[in-house]
Amino acid sequence: MSGAARRPLTQDRVVAAALRLADRRGLGALSMRRLGAALGVEAMSLYKHVPHKAALLDLLVERVLAGVSPAPPGASWEERLRHVSRELRRVACAHPHVFPLLATRIPATPTALAPLEALLAALADAGLDDDAALASFWTFVAWATGALLAETAALTGAGAASLALPATLDPVAFPAFARLGARVAKCDFATEYEGGLELLIDAVRTSRP
Repeated sequence: MSGAARRPLTQDRVVAAALRLADRRGLGALSMRRLGAALGVEAMSLYKHVPHKAALLDLLVERVLAGVSPAPPGASWEERLRHVSRELRRVACAHPHVFPLLATRIPATPTALAPLEALLAALADAGLDDDAALASFWTFVAWATGALLAETAALTGAGAASLALPATLDPVAFPAFARLGARVAKCDFATEYEGGLELLIDAVRTSRP
């Protein structure tokens, strides 16, 4: 019997092993059979700790989002928006294969909801009324999700790191690309993420009553 099999199997061990497997080989390689093999047990043993694969994926979302640290006490609403946005990018880049789960699965636990609570609370504390806070919340979520899906896809090789433009692009039909295309093709994800974040914070600041 292997050392892994002798150790008591727990939900925490199962989720940690699933995250390692997904980080190393991608979500497509994550199966209960491979996960069992990584833990030195039969796949059926896993179902004592996770009822099905969908539950395992929700637990992966929770595990990754648990890595989002809270903002320092007393931080302003602007700094809290910056903090949670940057923390989301940090955990996304740390687990680029897993990030699509965060973008497509509804958070199912208090731990998974905590970063979204921090985002919504910061917008409420900015002095927005409820309707404006909710509108800004969904704008932040959509922006962060889209930006991080593009960046994590580039990190895993599932997407392009820049926008490739045809060499034969007609400058008359595409004058904006003719002028800015070289800069568009050299996207710096970190710089663009920070720029988008500041644009959104400025929008919130100017929309306050």
